[in-house]
Amino acid sequence: MKIILNRLYVSAKRSFKNPYVYFMAAIILLLGIIAFVMPPKEASAYIPVAVLNNDDSPRTADALEELTDMTSIFHFYEVDSEAQMYADLATGAANTGVIFPEDMMEKSGSLRTLPDIEVITTPSSTLPLMSSEEVFMKLFPHFAYYVMIDTIERSSVEFPEGYEESLTGIMEQSMESNAIYHLESLENADYNDIVTTEKLSIPVYKFAGFFIWMAALLGALSFLNDCDNKLYVRMRKGGRVFMGLILPAVHVVPVAVVSIISFLIAQESFSILRMLLYCFNVIVLSFAIATFFSILPGQGKKSRAFSAILPTYLILSFLFGGVLINLSVYSPILRAVSMIFPPYFF
Repeated sequence: MKIILNRLYVSAKRSFKNPYVYFMAAIILLLGIIAFVMPPKEASAYIPVAVLNNDDSPRTADALEELTDMTSIFHFYEVDSEAQMYADLATGAANTGVIFPEDMMEKSGSLRTLPDIEVITTPSSTLPLMSSEEVFMKLFPHFAYYVMIDTIERSSVEFPEGYEESLTGIMEQSMESNAIYHLESLENADYNDIVTTEKLSIPVYKFAGFFIWMAALLGALSFLNDCDNKLYVRMRKGGRVFMGLILPAVHVVPVAVVSIISFLIAQESFSILRMLLYCFNVIVLSFAIATFFSILPGQGKKSRAFSAILPTYLILSFLFGGVLINLSVYSPILRAVSMIFPPYFF
């Protein structure tokens, strides 16, 4: 027991002399301070909507011009082909797509031949129904003309020549006076803009998860160094297991404590229970990795073999742990690879 306590004291003292521990703690603390002092920025929502017009009606051209000129959270722009529309949707240049079919205006006058306006969305599309309402708002005044003409042509009442022009004038006056159903958009009005105020996203939480894992691996490397130097020869197996767990733990504790302080400074939400569970898991996992290297065949120092692969493994942990970008959302294969690295679960 005396040997174990002595090794525990020496290990804890050695961990506090490790410059990497201070380096990681300083970065986490600095990120928390940056996240706190970073001034918020106001940004207006910008939702691009691609429109493909296959209708050669002048009224459709007028409606499309009104759409592209309007001031709103939606930015409507015209594309020349379906290929361009789908390419824009795939790359994120467009959030939603709208296709006007051929003879759309003429078909709009009869319930028997209603036009099929196609709205194309992606899983990331934002407010597609609201953008459809904007489209309808601009098309309705033009649709109304064909509804009127179709209704007159199917009626048994005889109208004098030139009635279309007169009735069109009456219809437009009625719409302007709200005598019939009318939609209106106030240009440049405040409600048209969704303004968000937010700070630059600093991944304090993910960096903390990565550095806690890195500290645990440094503890495992320290344990392998001690094994190579035969410092645990007089200990029983239970004592060796204890030291194999304690060495990663004494490296993890200071980094975890500084991480909590950084979360508080950055006003980052976190769970103490989740922190403790994560720390426990990485300590056990790092000990398991160290144990695996300690039983590898060969006479060379096991710590050197571990040191050789440690930088590569840490880089992969940084990439697949979702510190800067969550690669797991792009494919099931990347998700499976990400699950090999503990920072992914933090």
